[in-house]
Amino acid sequence: MTVTQIHELNEKFQKSAVQLSELIPSGTLVQATSMLIRSARKIDEQFLRLLKAPTEVVFNQIMDKLEDETDEVLFILDQLEIANKKQKISLINDFLKDGYDLISIYSKCFDVIIDGKVKDEE
Repeated sequence: MTVTQIHELNEKFQKSAVQLSELIPSGTLVQATSMLIRSARKIDEQFLRLLKAPTEVVFNQIMDKLEDETDEVLFILDQLEIANKKQKISLINDFLKDGYDLISIYSKCFDVIIDGKVKDEE
């Protein structure tokens, strides 16, 4: 998967979050999707910065930010999943799957990048 494809998945996830909050306009859901959109944007921006990190210190700083943002997304997705257990709204289930898939892709990318850095240092 290319960086462009990952970026497009991230944008699709953000658009899905907007659509979800418009179709099911509860205050809690709107707040959750707003937080997800903010974090998804930050992940996308920081991911590109990570790929171009000029030093190990900068790389580690960016990686820390990425870990915080991905943890935030996972926490919110988990909360949405718990809240949806009784209602089982398929739109929310599809959104959750897309969100978990996106974070999984980023996590795999982070692992590959970190492995590459470690091999370069050896």
